[in-house]
Amino acid sequence: MLLDDNPRGRQAIDVSSAFTGIALITVLLRLYTRFFLVRCAGVEDYMVTLAMICSIGLTICIGIQAEYGMGRHIAELKPQDMRHTLKAFWASLIVYYLSLGLTKSSILLQYRRVFPTKKFRIACWATMGVVIAYTIWTVFGSIFACLPIRAFWTKEQPSKCINQFAMWFTNAAINIVTDFAIIILPMPVIRRLNLARRQKQALIGIFAVGGL
Repeated sequence: MLLDDNPRGRQAIDVSSAFTGIALITVLLRLYTRFFLVRCAGVEDYMVTLAMICSIGLTICIGIQAEYGMGRHIAELKPQDMRHTLKAFWASLIVYYLSLGLTKSSILLQYRRVFPTKKFRIACWATMGVVIAYTIWTVFGSIFACLPIRAFWTKEQPSKCINQFAMWFTNAAINIVTDFAIIILPMPVIRRLNLARRQKQALIGIFAVGGL
């Protein structure tokens, strides 16, 4: 299917590719700094690399979906194209949730390196536990959303499928809550640092930009 006749699909590819490109440049700069300049790479660097690979995979899946009709009205799609786009969508959910979990875990591990206090580490591990549990649930929930698995894209009967909209909205809510938890986590520690007020505000601003 020609993307020239699918402007919404083309738009999805353009936007996802642009932001994935920005993220890739940022990650490469980080890895260069950690491996070659400061020579102090950690587990979090490997995790964010895996997250970047998953993010690239997500963009590829979006491209495949657009190629087979994502962005068009469902009435315009042939059954074969519908199966192809749903199969790519199924794969995109898996790499999406993996990327989220790896990114959040990388940030929390970075926090532990920067803020080594006992209470903060306990808070980090508690948040990490929630993130890991969430990631396992979302990945396996996406893989086995339908039984048999192929029913996700074939819509064959008989089959059993979870209420996907309920699952996606629940996952989104938990994702947002963990995002806010990760953003807020270092704020009390920064406020207690023996720094000038402007320096504290600058640090909080840096973390706030990361949250954005």
